[in-house]
Amino acid sequence: MILPINLIVTTLLFGLIILLAYIFLNKLAKGSSNYIPNEPIPPPQDSDQNVNSNNHQQHHNHQNRNAQNVQQNYQQNAEAFKNMTKKEQKKIEKKHMKAEQRENIRLMLEEKKKRDEEVQRKLLEKEREKEEQEKQLQEELKRVEEEKKKKEDEEYNKWKNMIKVGEEGEDRMDFTKEETINQFLDYIKIRKVVSLEDISGTFKLSPNDIVMKLNQYEKEGRIMGIIDDRGKYIYITEKEMGLIEKMLMNRGRISKSDLIKECNRLIRFEPTEQDKIKINEEQQKTLKELEDELKVKK
Repeated sequence: MILPINLIVTTLLFGLIILLAYIFLNKLAKGSSNYIPNEPIPPPQDSDQNVNSNNHQQHHNHQNRNAQNVQQNYQQNAEAFKNMTKKEQKKIEKKHMKAEQRENIRLMLEEKKKRDEEVQRKLLEKEREKEEQEKQLQEELKRVEEEKKKKEDEEYNKWKNMIKVGEEGEDRMDFTKEETINQFLDYIKIRKVVSLEDISGTFKLSPNDIVMKLNQYEKEGRIMGIIDDRGKYIYITEKEMGLIEKMLMNRGRISKSDLIKECNRLIRFEPTEQDKIKINEEQQKTLKELEDELKVKK
């Protein structure tokens, strides 16, 4: 069946009109999506408003423009993404995914860096606190040591002055008497370790005389000891000497350092509690005698 020519022409014209209308509506839709409305006109401001309000309004307008630009860019990118092929879309998505991964890694590294810095800061604070505590402890120990030395110096000066006063007008002690010799030996034995200077001040003897008498009494077997490099006489009891001899017999040959170590272990360097009481009584007695002499001289 052959259609009339006018019907064919009418159908073609009708289809062309529909196609043109579709193209026109599509362009109109795109134009409306890219349309950016004009910025609103700000209301008039009073003449007495300050400069800060103008700056605030300008900042607000700038933020609005930025927001509109971001929205416009997003719409354009979204429209462009829709027009891409699937391969291009996957490529863009993969690119965005890698960028997001890099950003996540960067954030993780920054967080780790912050944690490390915080740990380092706390360690430095603890180190500073420890150094401050050690410094305070050293200062306290130094203060205690200075106070102790000050008291010892005061005590020494007091006894020194008293001994000096007691020496005036007195003759040297008579070591031909057994009583004086026993007093000399007991003075050393109860103190265990005593300086030659203290012996000299008490018995009015020179250091050379003291050494000579100690050598004499050692030969007689009345005392046993050694003089160290500090000028102190260390009295060694018969029991301690027996322990040292026994150790030497058991050990055989022994080095000097080991011998010193063993002697420090076997020899007592402090007076016993009973001897300390005797020393205190002796000092009190000497002090009282000196005070009585001073009263008589006054």
